[in-house]
Amino acid sequence: MKRSLLLLLCCLTTWGASAQSALVPALDANTLEIARRVVFPAFALFLLGYFVLAAIRMVLNYLLKRQILASVVSESVVERLLPGPQSEQNQVVKWVALLLSTGAGLTACSLYLPLGLHSVIILIFSTALGFLAYYLFLRQQVK
Repeated sequence: MKRSLLLLLCCLTTWGASAQSALVPALDANTLEIARRVVFPAFALFLLGYFVLAAIRMVLNYLLKRQILASVVSESVVERLLPGPQSEQNQVVKWVALLLSTGAGLTACSLYLPLGLHSVIILIFSTALGFLAYYLFLRQQVK
């Protein structure tokens, strides 16, 4: 009963949405200028800050490891306190898969001009494929 009501609700939602006009994003000069002056520098600042914080975290983890090893603590305590190299490797693989898939999506978008809603869909699917590749890598690594 619940499934049929949920299916009916989904069908009615899509029927109501199709009655609206088509959404076509307009990329005029004003929008591109705002993106060039505001969005891109803000995104670059975010990436720079994220990189600096990651570098500080790595240095502090290294110093903490040195301090713990110097104080002669059992290995089991050290392993529980600090992230292992495997988790750092998984983070690197995740970012590589994500950036490669997003780059492939941007390349595909540049082949199918003009930019529009289909470009967003291409980017979403390419990013999803990157996350799928990362998930399959993790599953294969566990086995």
